[in-house]
Amino acid sequence: MQSFFKKGFEISNSFTFNAIVSVDELSDHDMIYIYHRLKQKSRIELRREHNHIFDKNAVEVYFEGFKLGYISLKVNSIVAKQMDKGNTVLARVKSVKKYKDTPLSGLEIEVIVM
Repeated sequence: MQSFFKKGFEISNSFTFNAIVSVDELSDHDMIYIYHRLKQKSRIELRREHNHIFDKNAVEVYFEGFKLGYISLKVNSIVAKQMDKGNTVLARVKSVKKYKDTPLSGLEIEVIVM
């Protein structure tokens, strides 16, 4: 886990939660404009969306100001609660799935809650 924090992040002695999470709704947002710039270990910004009409635990995924989608429903309640408590939540690209006929078919990010 040390290598994740080399680019400006500091390590805390507190409890951490680490998960690999898929990003949902990729085709509904800005992914088409920036997918070619996403690289493994690129820093990702997570933002809480408190007013999401269908999901009270919605967490948006951004890269360089472009909205990519939402973190998976499988873990968004854990991450949302930690963000609401004011805990530090960091994220980076784990893998980008590209196929010949489509610009992007999947994105996984690593999420760390400290």
